[in-house]
Amino acid sequence: MLKKTEKGGSRLEQEICAFTGHRPGHFPFGYQEEHPDCVHLKNAIGQTIAVLAERGVTTFISGMAQGVDLWAAREVLRQKEENPAIRLITVQPCTDQARNWPMEARKEYDDILACSDERICLHDRYTPYCMMERNRWMVDHAGLLLAVYDGSKSGGTAATVQYAQTKKREIWFLDPNTLQLVALTPPEEDQLSF
Repeated sequence: MLKKTEKGGSRLEQEICAFTGHRPGHFPFGYQEEHPDCVHLKNAIGQTIAVLAERGVTTFISGMAQGVDLWAAREVLRQKEENPAIRLITVQPCTDQARNWPMEARKEYDDILACSDERICLHDRYTPYCMMERNRWMVDHAGLLLAVYDGSKSGGTAATVQYAQTKKREIWFLDPNTLQLVALTPPEEDQLSF
């Protein structure tokens, strides 16, 4: 049986962080991962993951979408080399998630899946709601959400943040433009910058 903590979630949930964030096309640098702004953003994601691990997060969940999901998953695997206590769970909305991706992106996707500690697939085939179901599954199984998010009111990232708020999850917002990190841990608020 899981023990409840003062903040309402189980201790197990508080040791789990899910990622949400924009696809590359949402950013000014697009799919150019070597662009300085993309490099700075990926470094900030890595620093945030390190801080979370120092604070006791042991498991990270990636929904395996291009952009933030894959960047964060790759960073967890990199940090796992030095800290084998951390784990990566990959959650695919459907088995053919990467079917129409460019070859290089599909290779990275397959490599991350192969290196993950646990692999979960929600549907055999794409369905109109499988992405939303994946996002909700991640929030339901994590005590904390790291949202690389610019505050836009529509899209999958916004919907995931809103769902996490209704579930009273701790949310860390990393603004992709300013790289400012705001950690909302009800009832308190901390701010960090990278």
